[in-house]
Amino acid sequence: MFKQVEFLIQGDLLPMTIGRLQVSPSFVIEEATSKKDLGGFFALAFVGVKDEPDFFRRASLRIDFFLLLHALMNGQAATYFQGVATPLSTLDDLGKNRFSFSGYEEVVHLDEDMQSELSKPILLVKERFFQLEEDIDKILDEHVGLALSYYYSAVQASSKSKFAEVVIDLAIAAEALFSKEQPYTANLRRRLSSFVAQDELERKEISKKIDEFYRLRGIIVHGEKKEIPLADVRTASEHIRKAIDKALSSKLYSKAELIHEVDKS
Repeated sequence: MFKQVEFLIQGDLLPMTIGRLQVSPSFVIEEATSKKDLGGFFALAFVGVKDEPDFFRRASLRIDFFLLLHALMNGQAATYFQGVATPLSTLDDLGKNRFSFSGYEEVVHLDEDMQSELSKPILLVKERFFQLEEDIDKILDEHVGLALSYYYSAVQASSKSKFAEVVIDLAIAAEALFSKEQPYTANLRRRLSSFVAQDELERKEISKKIDEFYRLRGIIVHGEKKEIPLADVRTASEHIRKAIDKALSSKLYSKAELIHEVDKS
């Protein structure tokens, strides 16, 4: 037996070309709209998990991880609300019946287009989720999961134009992966640039940008007022994003594994 756990997602998740996304055999997302004509984008998600004592936690971890990947890959942060859980005899019935969020209804798409350019970003998230699904618990328990969470927070802060928070969150994401021993910033800069760069010229350029970013982070942390150079923050953000992405692809989930791999190269 299984449990179906329902969620309401708020955020720009599904494109207009996709109304229903089968993320995996146990995870479905459907576009939804508010009956009260509330502004914003919504989706209903259904997660099927084995009927065991911690089923709510395991269902929530799958939603968490999908939205973290979505923020990492597409630069958009979505949030969710948890609904009820109901018995489910087979995963084939996932999403066929709904008991939560009566103020929202499914949006029916008559001509979905999975081949559209608009569909590609969320389909890439789906593909990545499917590749990593067996490791979700391990990822979120390790330092790469912490880096993912702070990168998500940075994306969320950016959407609210809270750019000082963006800098702090990005710095913590980088430190979760590469900061271990003194001199902390120098070692972080060396490791991150070596891990991400394709050649020595690029490594030097990334190292320079990360150094500038950490000077900005120090100014913010110590309370000095300074206009935040958004172009520099976006550049550092992209380097940190690539580092998290590569750590996931390489299955280097813990800080110890990642630092060992970088330092030996």
